[in-house]
Amino acid sequence: MKRTLYLLALGLTILTVVGYVIGKNWEEEAQKAQAELGRTEQIKLWRKQARQGDAEAQYQLGIYYQNARADYLTAQKWFRVAASKGRHAGAQYKLAQLYMNGQGVENDLPAAMSWFRKSAAQGDVRAQYFLGIAYRDGWERKDNYIEAYKWFLLSNRKAALVRAEDPRFDPTVALAEMDAVMSRFDREQARKRVARWKAR
Repeated sequence: MKRTLYLLALGLTILTVVGYVIGKNWEEEAQKAQAELGRTEQIKLWRKQARQGDAEAQYQLGIYYQNARADYLTAQKWFRVAASKGRHAGAQYKLAQLYMNGQGVENDLPAAMSWFRKSAAQGDVRAQYFLGIAYRDGWERKDNYIEAYKWFLLSNRKAALVRAEDPRFDPTVALAEMDAVMSRFDREQARKRVARWKAR
């Protein structure tokens, strides 16, 4: 009798564990399907809004095609519309990145710099960081440490946002490196340029 009860209890325990595992897997699959359905609906909504001229929806579609689909040609199309017509700073930055990396467009540093400048002028800290890199490393002409320091200071206001793009992009580290090679006078000149830029 004890043995029968033991086997019955063991059988019920095994059934419970199997049922839990199967149920858990079904629950996870249902959550994934719901998330995918939600994403599909969100993309449909962005498309509708983008066609009506919503720059943020155009930007989000660009992000979707760039990251989820690796379709750089379609991504740059949406970034270009948002950057040009909507004057969306984030789209201008993303378009600059595509030009710099030759993704969906020809590799074109002058075009990339033009879009970085437009985005940075509107306050996008990621574009400001890249302008700092460009001036520090002399991408277009001779290096200009004062101007580089200015853009690194501006981008350092939201350093976490810059690092979120790529952990290697860090305005705090860039400023520390510049501190080691710049005079105090030059750093002060850069700070004055930041104050003038902010005053505009």
